[in-house]
Amino acid sequence: MSPSAADPAAPDVSRPSLRRSLISFALWDGGMSAFSSVILTFVFATYVTSAVAAEGAVGEQAITAAQDHGSQVLTAWQAAGAVAVALLAPLLGNLADAGGARNALLRITTILTVVTVALMPLVALDADYLTLGAVLIALAVVFSELAGVFVNSVLPEVSTPATRGRVSGTAWAIGYWGSIVCLGLVLVLFVMPGTGLLGITDEAGWNLRAIPLFVAAWILVGTLPLMLWAPRHPARAAGQRWTPWQGYASIITRVVRAFRDEPVMLQYLVASAVYRDGLGAVFSVAGVLAAIAYGFSTVEVIIFGISANLVAGFGVYLGGKLDDRFGPRPVIIAGCLGVISLGVVVLAFDAKAAFWAAGLAISLFVGPVQSASRNLLTRLSLPGRETENFGLYATTGRALGFLGTGAFSLSVAVLGQTRLGILGIIVVMALGLLAFLPIRLGAAGRPAPRAA
Repeated sequence: MSPSAADPAAPDVSRPSLRRSLISFALWDGGMSAFSSVILTFVFATYVTSAVAAEGAVGEQAITAAQDHGSQVLTAWQAAGAVAVALLAPLLGNLADAGGARNALLRITTILTVVTVALMPLVALDADYLTLGAVLIALAVVFSELAGVFVNSVLPEVSTPATRGRVSGTAWAIGYWGSIVCLGLVLVLFVMPGTGLLGITDEAGWNLRAIPLFVAAWILVGTLPLMLWAPRHPARAAGQRWTPWQGYASIITRVVRAFRDEPVMLQYLVASAVYRDGLGAVFSVAGVLAAIAYGFSTVEVIIFGISANLVAGFGVYLGGKLDDRFGPRPVIIAGCLGVISLGVVVLAFDAKAAFWAAGLAISLFVGPVQSASRNLLTRLSLPGRETENFGLYATTGRALGFLGTGAFSLSVAVLGQTRLGILGIIVVMALGLLAFLPIRLGAAGRPAPRAA
């Protein structure tokens, strides 16, 4: 029996057009993941906060102060970007659902991400360009996260309830594996040996400044299929005039009504925002921990990033299958417990080998929690409200987006060691898990019935 025969509301993924959309959905993650891994985590943000910020500084103390200032500038602009996402995500999600503009907004935000990344070579190796680098990175974060809102809402349209965990997990795995390939190419073509196989010298930082052009092309190639072939998303209120003020009024009305009609979804949005921020902090501080606490070189940091993404890809692929078999709730609980337990291992042992082992093991659990969380929201959402709910998903995540990194920074300040900052992330993960456990998810947290 086909999925559509078993459930009239479920998409018929056997149709060639929807198969094409399914593949395009997975490839989008493979393309966009290069931004988070290469630009945000391991390469370009480091170039901006370290090399650009410290250019011209003389003496170890001056260099350290300049790099600290660079980190502060970057995080300040990212905080401003977080506010923008929190304000725009639910509004654009409402427009996407009410006016049927989901696919157009997906294309616009994805292309703006590509363009912003392609402008990053303008950040010269000069301290005067620090603010420009921080602004471009923050803008790219805003555009990529908004694009993610629209892409996440495609998930119910390219899967059935019984296969959604596997589809989500596979797409997330392709994202991790795409990061591996992109990081590997960046390492070989631009970073080592010497100036990389392309022969771009490090004069004026061009071997690193050229990397965003490569990443922009990578993102465009990976995301283009979904921009072309995303499933049609009909308007919920066709023909009605839409304005931003009406959109915000609709969101407020929606939240107020959800307190009465959908309290479980609201509880889930808050709880997941806490543990998701802990998960995000794990990857955002991984490079810092490796370089500062364990003395990794730039090449070692990239190799660790490749290894972590490889493990994470297998973990999330397996997690997607477990999600379909057991439901998203046990996958989320087991994943959070795994991250918390392995974080304690990092606290207990300060050897580089222990960081390698525990860090790779943590990577095994992060992806399944993220993928299962995305799946669970689609199952808690009323039909036609998915994009708007993913906008709220992004907003709650951003509203509490200071928790993970803030707890990490506070732990470092109080305990005096960068390695011990992981304690703050452990606390945030534990709080998120404790908030999630009492939520009565009902059928949404269990495996979906399979068609005969």
